[in-house]
Amino acid sequence: MGRLKRPAAQTHRVIGLALSKLTGQLEQRMSEGFRTYLKAMARFHRYSSCNVLLIAMQQPTATRVAGYRTWQKLGRQVRQGERGIQILAPVVHRVKTANQGDDEDDDETEFVSRFRPAYVYDVSQTEGRALPEPSRVQGNAEEHLNRLEAWVVRQGIKLEYAPWIGPAEGMSTGGRILLHSRLDAGQAFSVLVHEAAHELLHQDDERLPKTVRETEAEAVAFVVCEAVGLESSTASSDYIQLYRGDKEMLLGSMKRIHQTAGEIIRGFGVEKGLPDNTAGPREAQMGVAA
Repeated sequence: MGRLKRPAAQTHRVIGLALSKLTGQLEQRMSEGFRTYLKAMARFHRYSSCNVLLIAMQQPTATRVAGYRTWQKLGRQVRQGERGIQILAPVVHRVKTANQGDDEDDDETEFVSRFRPAYVYDVSQTEGRALPEPSRVQGNAEEHLNRLEAWVVRQGIKLEYAPWIGPAEGMSTGGRILLHSRLDAGQAFSVLVHEAAHELLHQDDERLPKTVRETEAEAVAFVVCEAVGLESSTASSDYIQLYRGDKEMLLGSMKRIHQTAGEIIRGFGVEKGLPDNTAGPREAQMGVAA
């Protein structure tokens, strides 16, 4: 796979075509596949930080966790003999309080009296109907990812892969980017561009609404993925619409997106990248470095 070296005019054209494609996608509704995915994900409980830690300690590779009956509602069954992951579930009591007015109905107050052990199961412990999945970036991105990682580090940004940031796939904290270690190369490339865009665009301007920030960062990711030949399908437009972004918001940020995408493309595509026998942070942390 050749290194990206293209004249400025060609880079400008590639960015323009990609933004035109994304604009067209945002004129359409969120894809049916993504709506089905969101409906399924709504069944999964958001666990407290304490329970997240308990799950990670017992099942470090867990990705989707739910109770026995929730899995049944999703068309899956916990396999016989699987050992549950113990968490703490609140025991909630309701107490009626007398109303001071003329209303005959009493009010009810809820309070947690204690916690009890409960058991959940990871998707890997179940079988049955496949869970809906959102569109993902497709394509061979290993070489591009290594160069992108090197460019990010040269910007003075610390880059780490970690399994504990789920369900987030990535996060930017100002001078530091964390990516989930379960991502394949294509997904890691897209998420890393997204988080790098946050670093370049938003660390000094957090007053922008979150909708604008997510629209800009994901649009940059879409453009760079298109520039290196990765197929994003509707992944970026679905993500932008999830955060209530739209065509008008994209057009309003077009200059910023264009400049940032160009900076990233020129940065990791033209400057000298990692030697061919050098592993990037992702490969090193996965234990496949030479």
